[in-house]
Parts: sequence; C-alpha cells; structure tokens
Amino acid sequence: MTDPDHRRWHTASHPFTVPVPLLLSLRHGRPDAPLVVFCHGMGETPERFLEHWPMTCALGVHVAAPAGPFAREERTPGGVRIGHAWYLYDGGDRAFRDSLAVSTSWFHDALAAMEAEHGLRPRMRALVGHSQGAYFGYVAALERPDRIQALVAAAGRLKTSFVREALSRPGPLEALILHGEDDSAVDPEAARRSHRALTEAGYRSELRLLPGGHGLPPDRDTAAAGWLARVLDLPSPRPGSGTRR
Repeated sequence: MTDPDHRRWHTASHPFTVPVPLLLSLRHGRPDAPLVVFCHGMGETPERFLEHWPMTCALGVHVAAPAGPFAREERTPGGVRIGHAWYLYDGGDRAFRDSLAVSTSWFHDALAAMEAEHGLRPRMRALVGHSQGAYFGYVAALERPDRIQALVAAAGRLKTSFVREALSRPGPLEALILHGEDDSAVDPEAARRSHRALTEAGYRSELRLLPGGHGLPPDRDTAAAGWLARVLDLPSPRPGSGTRR
C-alpha cells in the first residue's frame, strides 16, 4: 500500500465474535441416548435443513443442529435472509484451511459445552452433513474420532489432503455416503473417490448412489435413518415416522 506522506503501514487484527444459533431437541430422562448432529449446506439454516430429515430425527436420539459459524447474506426471490457457511473459499487453500480449522474447533467446543450444560452423556455420536456440511463433516469426524463415531455424508466429498494424518491412523468411524446419480454440483465420481479413500485407509464405508441430483429428496432421509438405526443400535424406523413439512 502506498501513501503520499510515505507512511509505513502495518497489519493488525482484533477478535470479533458473534453468537451462533444451535437448535436442540433432547430426549429427557435419557442422558445416554445417542446424539445426532446435523450440518447444513452453504447458505442454509438449521431450521430449513432439519425439514429434510424427519425419520432420522424420530429415531429416539438427541438432536443438535448448529449453524455454520460464518454468516452470509442470501438473496432469494422472497427477499434477503441470513444463511450460514462452514468455511470460506476464495479459490485457494489458505483461507479454506484457516476457516475450516476455526469452524472445526468451534464445532467440537460448542457440542461439548451443550452436552455439559444439559447433562448429556451420549453413548455414541453421529454427524449428518449435506453438501458443504458433508465436506465439513468429513474433517470434523476424521479429526476427532473420540467425538464422532458415525458419519452420513450427502452430496459432498472428502478432500484427502486436509486429513492425511487421520487417514493414516483409521479409527472406529463408520461412514454412509449418499449421492445423487445426476448431481451436477458435485460429480458422483467425487463420492466414489471419497468412498475408496476411506475403505483403503481401513475405515468402514458404504456408498449409495441414488436417483436425483444435489437436493435432498425423502429417500436420503430414509437411507440415513435405516443406516443410523443399525450403527447406533436403535429400533428400526417405522415407515412414515417423523413429519416432513
């Protein structure tokens, strides 16, 4: 930066924090019930995201749905709303890595604080992520195998260069990868590569290619609910359980 008075300029920073929404639905009297955490896609909100997962939410689990910590303005035909994101991307890796590290640390701290506040001791934890939330979910789950034991990644992909250490020491994580056969936003081949990377590293991974594109039709919820019931050792979901708005 130049200045007519030949000043010397330095960069500085100062912390800026804002509250981040987190929706909860708890199984009262069951502090040890499994916890399922839902991570929305870019620009979405927890409320809108949960509408797609009625069967999964009806499994008899604690439900947590945090917003991504990076707020963003979303312009829609109905007006402007505030959505959220899990990381920042400018075409390079630096902002991507830095923001993902911030959000991953915040995510695990937020869950730990929520569990402590409500006296929860979940015997297992699962993460359900879609699109950017699935991308984030891979990192959050692989980096903290002590915190997340099951991952449902819908319409996302695993960036292996960000989790090389985790892939070198496989843990107990199980993963279900759901992807639309006609997804034009994230190529289905990315889901196949993610599945191969996990299985070759020694993780238990299942890939299901389903009809449709990048969205969340009801069959994603049906697949996730059935798989999570098995992995979390819960009663199988009944057809039609939950309410899809």
